[in-house]
Amino acid sequence: MKPFKPFELPIEEQINPMEFYNELINASTNVGKYQIMLKKSKVNEYFLITPFSLQEAVQSSKIEGTQVTFDEVLEFDIDKNEKNNDAQEVLNYYDALNYGESALEKYPISTRLFKKLHEILMSNGVRGQNRAPGEYRSIQNFIGPEGCTLETATFVPPQPQLVDSYMSNLENYINNPNDNLQSLVRIAIIHAQFETIHPFLDGNGRIGRILIPLYLYDVNLINSPNLFISEVLEKDKHKYYRLLNGTRKEGNGWNEWIKFFLQSVNKQVLKNIELIEEIDNLYERDLENAMNLINSTNVVDLIKAMFQKPIFNVKTISSLTGIHDSTCRRYLSTLEDEKVIFSDNKMRNRKYYYYNLLDLLR
Repeated sequence: MKPFKPFELPIEEQINPMEFYNELINASTNVGKYQIMLKKSKVNEYFLITPFSLQEAVQSSKIEGTQVTFDEVLEFDIDKNEKNNDAQEVLNYYDALNYGESALEKYPISTRLFKKLHEILMSNGVRGQNRAPGEYRSIQNFIGPEGCTLETATFVPPQPQLVDSYMSNLENYINNPNDNLQSLVRIAIIHAQFETIHPFLDGNGRIGRILIPLYLYDVNLINSPNLFISEVLEKDKHKYYRLLNGTRKEGNGWNEWIKFFLQSVNKQVLKNIELIEEIDNLYERDLENAMNLINSTNVVDLIKAMFQKPIFNVKTISSLTGIHDSTCRRYLSTLEDEKVIFSDNKMRNRKYYYYNLLDLLR
């Protein structure tokens, strides 16, 4: 196969909005509802987004072959003494997402941001650490089944000497779009174009998926980078790959891809709306239970910290709440006695598990 030569953006002439009109209406409406639900949640929005972001990091990394569970990542985050490269990859993704949010306060989505996100993603000794972290590729890469060669690849991205030019075009489209498309449609195009350019030697899929919530936050469609669709994409990953590849061929590929992308957004936000309702009910129930067990004004902070980090140790809760270690230990012992939480019963660095929330998030 020869290296692919993408169309430069915008590509409005290849888009027929009527082919995904209903999907756009549904996704837009429910994204709006999701933002309202987050704002009105009885649990602070920031506390909710932490586990949502971690779950996104797990699912996005899973698409790329990382084998680690949500629970394992939370456990590793507490005690990094035991090496777990898969869990570290997930935490790198989470850190990159958080960095992206803060970076947007200072500068736009750009090559500078892409390279820094990639540097974070490839840090801490993970797979790909030796594949030019934070730099666009200078050699030809290709995509295909494990063990494939350039000749048998499914897709060969543009030549390395053209990457800067194509990324400059993408960057210009992100910040100065010259079309009449909606933001959800634009991010579908942006994500597909980023994956087609494949500017890095490794980690392109994950950076491209981090770009989705960052872009929608940057254009003020969402209140924070809180719209993650990797869970849906992972479940439909063969369709995801096939339709992405369809944008690189003549025909109706772009419209089919955008329709699928909008359907994926809608599926995820509908699930999240239902999840927030369940979390709110759980919060009310367990807060009332805890207040009956512990006579302290610190109870609210304690419970909210458990919603932010549903697997934790005393140090985690103390750090999040400012409650002294010995007091935390006493509170947690009370909650464990009443089976609100459970522990691994270790004498040192005991971990606690808030299964009521974990069961909803998994």
